[in-house]
Amino acid sequence: MAAGNVISCKQFASFLVSQEPVYDKEVLKDIRPFDGLIGYYQTGSFDAYSGTQHTFDRFNSVFPNVTTSWDPVSGASCSGTPCDPTENKIGWGWTRNTYALEKQSWGSDILCFDQIMTKTKAKEHFRQIIDDVLRPATNWITTYYLQRKAMELGGSLAGGNAFACAAGLPAINFAWVGAGYTTLRVTNNAGVAVAAASLGRLTPEILQSRVTRQYFLGAIQAGKEGFDSLQLHTDKDTFRYLQKTNATLYDAWRFGVFAPAAKEFYKYGFMGFVGDFMVKVLQFPLKFNATAVAGNYTLVLPYKNIAATEGIKSVFNEDYDKAQFQISYINNPRSLRVLPFRPEAVNPNMPFMVRDYGGRWKFATNDLGADCSGKPIDNARGNKGKFIADFQLAVKPEHPEWLEPIFHKVDRGCIEIIPVCEADPGDPAQDYNSADPVCATVVQFVAVANDAGNYVIGTTGIMCNDNIVTNAGISEATPAALVAALQVVWDAEFGATSGTWTVVSGTTIQLAGSSTEVVPCTNVTLEFSI
Repeated sequence: MAAGNVISCKQFASFLVSQEPVYDKEVLKDIRPFDGLIGYYQTGSFDAYSGTQHTFDRFNSVFPNVTTSWDPVSGASCSGTPCDPTENKIGWGWTRNTYALEKQSWGSDILCFDQIMTKTKAKEHFRQIIDDVLRPATNWITTYYLQRKAMELGGSLAGGNAFACAAGLPAINFAWVGAGYTTLRVTNNAGVAVAAASLGRLTPEILQSRVTRQYFLGAIQAGKEGFDSLQLHTDKDTFRYLQKTNATLYDAWRFGVFAPAAKEFYKYGFMGFVGDFMVKVLQFPLKFNATAVAGNYTLVLPYKNIAATEGIKSVFNEDYDKAQFQISYINNPRSLRVLPFRPEAVNPNMPFMVRDYGGRWKFATNDLGADCSGKPIDNARGNKGKFIADFQLAVKPEHPEWLEPIFHKVDRGCIEIIPVCEADPGDPAQDYNSADPVCATVVQFVAVANDAGNYVIGTTGIMCNDNIVTNAGISEATPAALVAALQVVWDAEFGATSGTWTVVSGTTIQLAGSSTEVVPCTNVTLEFSI
């Protein structure tokens, strides 16, 4: 058989159109779990037109003085006062407490409909934004609010039910340092800081020591299905540690886990039991790092936001997994009542919009604020808008004595001994910024020379938001020299990171900000002397 001709690669013509890169039709999305105390406590509503703070009274129980003497009964005549017996007194009392509405409002960046329609995956992305960003955000915001309120109302704000897993199980008080909820200060009733080194892990013995207290306060009552069970809300590592494989512990305590088919698991969310406590595992309890200041602890969140290809994205925060200080709860659904604000129309002839205050997201197209230059945003075409949500609710402490926050240490892998296995990670800086980057300010001018060919600006010729920028007068022969002189004056007035003056081309000059420089004003004016 004759050998075939060998065809050179150059003889294959390849002039077909190939559009690259090729994108998969499927767009993946992040998956994030979430859980919390939403739906756990009793709920109600905070009615409209009832002020912002409510006061309620509670009838208190009184224990009789059972140490008084019992007198013998005598039937003798002219003896004692049989018709006028001596009375032992018993009184009664009541306690007054208050609770008030608290609010937060959230909003997204402004969106442009005309621009959205040019994006090939706009519909899919907005479905993901609504389903997997905004709606879970409502859950996260409410969950952390309820966890914080449970810590505060069950702790120092309600009379000191909180305690630390330290020698003597001291009662402790909580107070937030500064604005917001970043640094928590923990002290005992004498005002002494609870040091990190004094804390240990939560143990079955510590839990069992609280059972009698809960019983006498009425948290355990007889019902149709027997006596109520106490509830412990903690993380999965602490739950596993509490039921660790230890023959001595198993002889003294009841331990167990519920199967997914058990109603305790699927209906109530309990994962198991330890002694007299049903255990509900919190996926994201409040966790802290100890700071250099004794008694101060920094809140650590499970996710943090970093830059994505465009915009931002959340990633798991390894510092949360390593954090060694935590709040767990001896909890009861009747201890608190959550009261979302319930709006009502004031009058049929006054058509105010009745908003939702439960964190329901809506798309707003009116009153969108100002642009990067400080001018009101024009939306005459109705093609701009943003997502907004309002939260407004109150938490009523109905039986806060049944709610005991527990401040303790937690560890991921230590299963045989109480001391923690890992070194203290310290207090690394946290960044939870959830806003996309804002556009930098750019202001351009045309430099005008006088008859002598110099660029002259008088001592009152530079204005920032209608305020005079101090200078001794500028007179330069070239645009390059002019921007150099302007830079010196600008830096002296506002600092070295307040914008950069440059020559764009010819006599066009500009003042611009950047990711590291912020122009301190939205309106800049230069007045040249000609």
